[in-house]
Amino acid sequence: MIQSRLEELIKQGENVSIEFKSCTTELSSTTFETVCAFLNRSGGHLLLGVKDSGEIVGVKEKCIESITKNFINIANNDEQLNPTFFFSPEVFEVEDKKIIYIYVPESSEVHRFKGKVYDRVGDADNDITKRHSLIDNIYLRKRKEFSENEVLPFLKMEDLDSNTFEKARRLASLFDSNHPWKTMSDEEILRSSGFWGKDRETGKEGFILAAALLFGKENTISNYCPAYKTDAVYRNMTYNRFLHPLSDDPDVRYDDRDTIRVNLIEAYDLLMKFVHRNLPEKFYLPPSGSTQRIDIRSRIFREIVANTLAHREYSYSFPAKFLIFSDMVITENWTKPSGKSLASLDDLETYTKNPMITKIFKEIGHVEELGSGRKNILKYAPLYYKDYKVEVDNEEKFVFSITYREGDDDVSTRQVPRKYPASTPQVTPQVHELIKILNKEMSRQEMQEKLNLLDREHFRLNYLSPALEYGYIELKYPDSPNHPQQRYVLTDKGKNLKNKIKV
Repeated sequence: MIQSRLEELIKQGENVSIEFKSCTTELSSTTFETVCAFLNRSGGHLLLGVKDSGEIVGVKEKCIESITKNFINIANNDEQLNPTFFFSPEVFEVEDKKIIYIYVPESSEVHRFKGKVYDRVGDADNDITKRHSLIDNIYLRKRKEFSENEVLPFLKMEDLDSNTFEKARRLASLFDSNHPWKTMSDEEILRSSGFWGKDRETGKEGFILAAALLFGKENTISNYCPAYKTDAVYRNMTYNRFLHPLSDDPDVRYDDRDTIRVNLIEAYDLLMKFVHRNLPEKFYLPPSGSTQRIDIRSRIFREIVANTLAHREYSYSFPAKFLIFSDMVITENWTKPSGKSLASLDDLETYTKNPMITKIFKEIGHVEELGSGRKNILKYAPLYYKDYKVEVDNEEKFVFSITYREGDDDVSTRQVPRKYPASTPQVTPQVHELIKILNKEMSRQEMQEKLNLLDREHFRLNYLSPALEYGYIELKYPDSPNHPQQRYVLTDKGKNLKNKIKV
């Protein structure tokens, strides 16, 4: 949301997708009735610090933190808002007064606030709890609009990958050592996350499509989504040269390619590895005075990769594309058109195409709160390439592009940015660094601090996972990956390599 857009919303006044609340010192009792109604209908814009008439009264500055915290707490309390939802309130100043802005997307689920179902009609929030036909209509509409909610009566637990569940537990516990998934069975994780549903037309019950996409074995996904795949392609030429090749250009279709058909949790890791193979790394030290470097490349492209996977219409037969050229990255997703073509990242609404998939991605740290992706790209892209440019097109095909270096159309001078060919597994410099500092046994945090790395995701993808995969290190407690005293030790293979490095 940008300032000019906010002022336009205030001028429009309240309607089916805009609501004002005074809330000068605290949340009003009807705030979450509106949130619930927006979630159940078509989404909307909630502005705190504005009267119903459009008069800007402002939120008291000393109350902003408590109001924001209270809003987030209610949104994450399933006894208040059920199912819960993730929001990212933003504070703006208009006419020297503070306004709290919350974008509420349309949800793929039917929500209740304090046990009541609300729907948005005009500029009113209507309690339809006892009008069962209206509630049924919401369920039917959402099932048609959000394919991730399709009920699959024949999907069984044996169709899902137990290793992916274990990975999800491990990732979730990295961010919360007491995460409830640690003590849940695979099925309990799905049911507690709302992945068991009922088809209102047929009455049949079962796991929903999102469960298969996130945790399914490869053959399971191909059964339910035969056309699902993500094409990752690297071409060592500028995008402009690709579109307008010269007659003497070499006939090379691509320099690296990965066709990804595995579940979304595994696909995320594969796409991030593809990014690290084919895009230059760049670090910076934060101004806070910390000596731990931040991997800018990971901070930017983890958001882009997550969006490529989470915000796609999986009922369509078109593959997603993740295209890297020597000057820009382009992603293509097929989606249902919003009726508005976007021109820049600033104009992009924080719209969640698949809230159920996004919910799991948030739990395991692949995305943060709603809207964080746009903020992180805007924050880190200028540090990666000062003349970066982002373009967004949101019609039937959602296309996102970002430039990351100056274009050079001279084919003879182009260099492959990665050090080792993708097809040949080599010991990367990052694995070398890890093996050099690993003494006796060390925890993940100890290794990360020893390497002076701040970004946990970058450390996991580029150092820890490859070292484990190549067999240079191993877990001290291999049968209990989430063991509270878990440590990593060198294998005999790792010790031999360490001796060679010393020599």
